[in-house]
Amino acid sequence: MALKLPHSPSPHLAERFGRERDVLARLNHPGIARLFDAGVTPAGLPWLAMEHVQGQDLLSWCQTQRSSVRQDLTLLLQICDALQYAHGQLVVHRDIKPANVLVQADGQAKLLDFGIARLLEDANTPEQTALTQLGQRPMTPEYASPEQVRGEAPGVASDVYALGVLAYRLLSGQTPYAAASARHRHALEQAILEFNPAPPSQQAQDPARRKALRGDLDTIVLKALSKEADQRYATVEALAADLRRHLAGLPVLARAPSWRYVAGRFVTRHLVAVALSTLAALALVGTTAWALMSSHQARSEAKRAETMYDFVLGLFNPDHDKTANVKLPDLPLKDVIERGARRALTELKDQPEARAKLLHDLAPMVEQLGLVDLATTLAQTRVEEALRAHGADSLPYADALLGRSHIREATGEFKEGYNEAKQAQAIYESHHVQDPYRLVPLYEKLGGFGFRFHTHAEPEDAVYLERAVALAAPLKDVNASQSSILLGVLRLYLGEIPKAYAAVKQGLEANQRDYGVESWQASTLEAFLGVLAEHGQRPAEAEALLSHSVSSMHKAMGADYIGLARNKIGLAGVLFAGQRREEARQLMADALRIVELPANAGYGGVRDQVQVLALGMAWRGGDWAAVKSACQSYQKQSFKASTPYYTTHMVQVCAANALREGDLELSKQWLDAAKPSYTYFTKAPSWTMALDLRRGELALAQGNKEEALRLWRHALAVSNTTQLAWQSRAWRLIAQHARMDAAELGRLHTFKQQLEQGGGERYYAEFLNLLREAEKIQTS
Repeated sequence: MALKLPHSPSPHLAERFGRERDVLARLNHPGIARLFDAGVTPAGLPWLAMEHVQGQDLLSWCQTQRSSVRQDLTLLLQICDALQYAHGQLVVHRDIKPANVLVQADGQAKLLDFGIARLLEDANTPEQTALTQLGQRPMTPEYASPEQVRGEAPGVASDVYALGVLAYRLLSGQTPYAAASARHRHALEQAILEFNPAPPSQQAQDPARRKALRGDLDTIVLKALSKEADQRYATVEALAADLRRHLAGLPVLARAPSWRYVAGRFVTRHLVAVALSTLAALALVGTTAWALMSSHQARSEAKRAETMYDFVLGLFNPDHDKTANVKLPDLPLKDVIERGARRALTELKDQPEARAKLLHDLAPMVEQLGLVDLATTLAQTRVEEALRAHGADSLPYADALLGRSHIREATGEFKEGYNEAKQAQAIYESHHVQDPYRLVPLYEKLGGFGFRFHTHAEPEDAVYLERAVALAAPLKDVNASQSSILLGVLRLYLGEIPKAYAAVKQGLEANQRDYGVESWQASTLEAFLGVLAEHGQRPAEAEALLSHSVSSMHKAMGADYIGLARNKIGLAGVLFAGQRREEARQLMADALRIVELPANAGYGGVRDQVQVLALGMAWRGGDWAAVKSACQSYQKQSFKASTPYYTTHMVQVCAANALREGDLELSKQWLDAAKPSYTYFTKAPSWTMALDLRRGELALAQGNKEEALRLWRHALAVSNTTQLAWQSRAWRLIAQHARMDAAELGRLHTFKQQLEQGGGERYYAEFLNLLREAEKIQTS
C-alpha cells in the first residue's frame, strides 16, 4: 500500500485530494492503481491510501527493456484500455504522461494519479467553473491539448490528444514540440496551438524504427494530435482499434482508404497469393469505389457518434432542455441504468450496430442489479434483431444467443442455455472462428450448462470449461470467474475435490489481481473456495474464506445483493455443526430474506441453492415446522430442484420427514424421485450416500432390518471427506441396530479422531456427539 500525503497545506489541496478520492473510488480496472482508503490527518492534511505499484515509469521501462515498436504498441493498448474504462465511468484523466504510467515486472501498465481528473457529469459545476476562471489549469504543459492551453474545459478529446503525445514520445524518442519546450513555457504553448509536428518517423534515430513508424503509425499519431478536437479520434477506443488494425496488418481508419493503400495492406498480408492481374483490376476499378466508401463511412461514423451522444445526454437531460437543468440530482445509479435500458429498447433503431452493442452491455448490467425481467427483454430483443438483420447463420446471431446465456444462468434454464450454446458453436465453426473473446463464453456455456443438463457428470464438460479458463487467462479484460466456479463445481461432482479446489483458487487469485481483494468478483470465488475447504475437512480455513467473502460482498454490493445470500448460507453451513449454531441460524435467516426479496425474484438458481441448504440445516436442528412447509412446497413442484445435487439434498430431507410422520408411501415417492441422481453421480457415489441413509430407514420401517444395515454400510463405504452430517448419522444407526465387530468399531473410532483433530467441538460438536452415542451404545 502507498500513502499519498502532501508535505504541507496549500490552497485547494484538500479539494484536489478529495476529487482524487471520489474519482478513484469508482474505478476498478487492472490497468488503474486502486484506491483503498482516504481521510484527513489531525493536522488537516488530506491523505490517500493507494495500491503500491512496483514498477518503472513507462519510458524507463521501455529503455531498460530495449522495447520494440510492437512492445511499445502493446503498452499503449494497455493504457488505452484503462483510459477507455475510465471514460466509460464518466471520468477523464487530464494528465496523461510517462510519469503517470508505471510498468510492472510482468509487463502490466498501471495508470496513476487521477488527482486532476474530472468527472464528466461535473463538468459544469460551480467548483469546476471557478477553478477555470481563476486561471488554474492543472496539467503538464508538454502533454496539454490546445483546448487546455486555451483554458477551455478538457474532455475525452484532451485525453486522446495526450495519448497522441505519449505515443509520439514513446515511439520516436522525442516530444512533438521538443524545440519549443526547451525555450520557455510561452513558446511551448504557442507551438501546441500553432505548430504541426513532424511525423514521428522523422524524429526516430534508429533506421529500423523509422521504417516501422512510417505510414500507418505516423498517420495514427498525427490524427490523435490534431489541433481541432473534432478531427481527432472520437474515443480512445477508436484510437486503440486503429492500433490493433495496424498490428493485424489491416487498413487503419485514420486515413482515407485509397485503392493503393488498401491493396498494399492486402498484399502485405497475402503476399504469395496475390497475382499482378488482381492488382491491375484493383487499379482499374478501385479509385471511385473507395472514394465513395470513404465518404459513406465518414458520414456513418459521424451519425453514430452524434446518436450515441444524444442517447447518453438524454439519460441526464430527458427533456432535452437547451440549458443545464438537473431535475433529478440524487437519482440512484440503478435508476439511471434502468432508464437507459428502457430507452435502448425503443431508440437507436437507425444505428443497429450501436444498438446491438448497447443491448449486449446493458443486459448483464441490469440483471446484476436484480432487474431480471428487463434483462431478459433486452437479451431477447438483441436475438430477434440479429436474426432479422443478419440471418440464422450469422456471427451476430450466434453472439446474441450466447449473450442471453447469463439470463439462462440466473433463471436456472440450463437445457435452454445448453441448446443455444450448441447452436452458437455450429455457427462459429462454420465461420472458422478463432477469436478468444467469442470462444471463452462459448466454452464456458457448453461446459457449464452441459454438466447441469446432462444425465451424467461428464468429464467432457470439464474439457470445455478448462478451455475457457485457459483462453481467458491471458485476456486481462475478461472475467473468468464463472468458468472457474463451474469447473470447480463439476470437479466436485466428479469427486475430484483437490482439482476443484485448485481450479477455484486459480480463478480467485486472478480476480484478486485484476479486480481487488475486496471486489465482488473475488468475493464470489472466495466463498466457493471456502465451501471446497469445508468439503476437504479444513473448517478453520473455510470459515476464514467465507467470513471475508461475506464482509467484502456486503461492502461492495450492499445488504440485499443476491450473491451475499449465497455467501451467507455457505458460512452458516460451516458454523452450524459446531458451537456457533445461533450465529449460523442468523446467517441462514438473512440469506433466506435476501432470496425472497421481490427484487431478487428472477434468481431461481440461487434461491434454490439457499433454500435447499437451509432445509438441510432446519432438519438437523429439529425445526420440523419449517421442514414440513418446505417439503410441501417442493412436493407441488414434482419433487425436483434445479440440479441433481440440490434434488438429492432436498429429497433425502423430505423423505426423512415423511418417515418421521409415518407416511411410508410418501417417503418412497420422494426417494423414487431421486433415482436419476444415482446415474448422474456414477463417478462420485458419495453424493448419493444420504439417499442410501434414507432408503435404509425406509427398509427398517418396512421390517427389513438386513436391507437397512446393508444400505447404511454401503453409504459409509462410498463416503469421503464430504457429507459429514450423514456419515455420523449412518454410524449411529448401525450402532443402534447391530453389533459391530472389532474392525468396524476401529473405523468408527478413527473417523471420530479425524473430526476431533480436524475441527473438534468448535466445528464438529453435532457430529462428535452422534459418534460418541454410537460408541456408548456398542460398549453398553
